[in-house]
Amino acid sequence: MSSAITETIRAVQHVRDCHVVEEQGEVTQIFIEAELPSLNYEDRTREIKSIVRSIIGAVAINHNLQLDYRKIKIVEYKPDETSDASVVPRIQIGAAYMRRLPRREMVVELHCLGQKAVGCHPSTGNITHDAFYACIDALAQLGFTGFDLVYLQILNNDFANEKIVLLKVEYASTYGVDHLLGVAQIDEDLPLAVVKAVLSAINRRIGLPTRTESKDT
Repeated sequence: MSSAITETIRAVQHVRDCHVVEEQGEVTQIFIEAELPSLNYEDRTREIKSIVRSIIGAVAINHNLQLDYRKIKIVEYKPDETSDASVVPRIQIGAAYMRRLPRREMVVELHCLGQKAVGCHPSTGNITHDAFYACIDALAQLGFTGFDLVYLQILNNDFANEKIVLLKVEYASTYGVDHLLGVAQIDEDLPLAVVKAVLSAINRRIGLPTRTESKDT
């Protein structure tokens, strides 16, 4: 039982490792090593509470087990200073481009935990919205749903002579509704910048889908 719970917890966002302690078949302690990127005390406290809620929810859904939050102990993960693995996003961009044949459509390729998803959206002439919805299609294939677009804008920074994509998405999860902001600079590739903005909004918030999630839906 503890090995299955361990795998579920390891799939939760920001969790790097965990150790489940059982006594006579009952979970008595769970020790979590997690990434805590926020610098100030209040943000770190909120992040820890969010991780604990995600763990409790994931275990309840996948194992029908209600954990006592007091049994969950979280310590900060300290990456090796010589390694840059900690800056690799959970969901990575493979590609974002307009495909013209057999029909004109936006294509977005995403990668996550060894999985590849290719999302598509028919061209409407609005490149930013087409890229957003193709990205949402790819996210759904990876198991991430519940996103609605609030706004998506292209902003000009005349002082720095640059353009950026700014978007806001509404994310509905089992814990309620959040509004997430994402931003990305437009170098030359507008569809790619839109996808980067989407991932900047959601990568720190969403929990990774667990292996048993799709079997029950």
